[in-house]
Amino acid sequence: MNAVGIVYNGTVARIAGLVPQVSALIAAHGKRVFAVPGSGQALPPVDLVLVLGGDGTFLRAARLIAPAETPILSVDLGTLGFLAEVEIDELPAALERVFQGDYHLEPRTLLDVRHHRNGETLARQTALNEGVLLKGTSSRMLELEVFADESLVARYGADGMILATPTGSTAYALSAGGPIVAPDVPAWILAPICPHTLTARPLIMSSETIVRMVAKQRAEGALLSADGFTVGLLQPGDEVSFRRSQHVVRLVRVTGRDFFGALRDKLRWGDPREEGPDAED
Repeated sequence: MNAVGIVYNGTVARIAGLVPQVSALIAAHGKRVFAVPGSGQALPPVDLVLVLGGDGTFLRAARLIAPAETPILSVDLGTLGFLAEVEIDELPAALERVFQGDYHLEPRTLLDVRHHRNGETLARQTALNEGVLLKGTSSRMLELEVFADESLVARYGADGMILATPTGSTAYALSAGGPIVAPDVPAWILAPICPHTLTARPLIMSSETIVRMVAKQRAEGALLSADGFTVGLLQPGDEVSFRRSQHVVRLVRVTGRDFFGALRDKLRWGDPREEGPDAED
């Protein structure tokens, strides 16, 4: 590795203030350093991307480097930090191991999100967590037809619909009642947001499936987003498609922490304190 890119949350003074120190730490190993705020600014070709911030900054960095599949190492400086690998005090040792080649890469599936109108693709975006259709500012439900390849899944009346990757199963889809899915499972999670019918429940399907959503009535002003970034505004008859991207995000792993450790640490998974006052000691 000869060049390292730092993507950081420039809106937080504490994080921005760390950039010179971290840059000096990397430069001490004889590496070139390029630092950019995680606001969509272009990053030159590098061999490693270091993320300083929370999961939102990580998602922005993943979006920047998706075509190159550059390995990415995240430092937990945010609120949740579910995607982070190391704490800031662990960074010097982690970088030492990475530069010595003592690490492994964990691939994460990416979602290809597309907005179509009258057979034309208007916009396209890549997502690590999810693609979301929301009703926007309307007080009325969004009416959708959802297809798995050519099969009609169902017609939904809801505030919106989430199509999440396994990585995104612990994000917005979890808040919508979706299941937690291990990141190595080749699956999509389809999760309706506030559906009008009690029988509309989250659904897991193969990630080889192309999922299509057709906006029916009441779609004016509906919003399509990918990892929180706006892709487009929908009109009745518009179609949105979700498919597996040809690219992946490659996470650098050096600490031995795994997905289930992150569940325990970040979501207090299995913590008896979350079971109420009658839980056993």
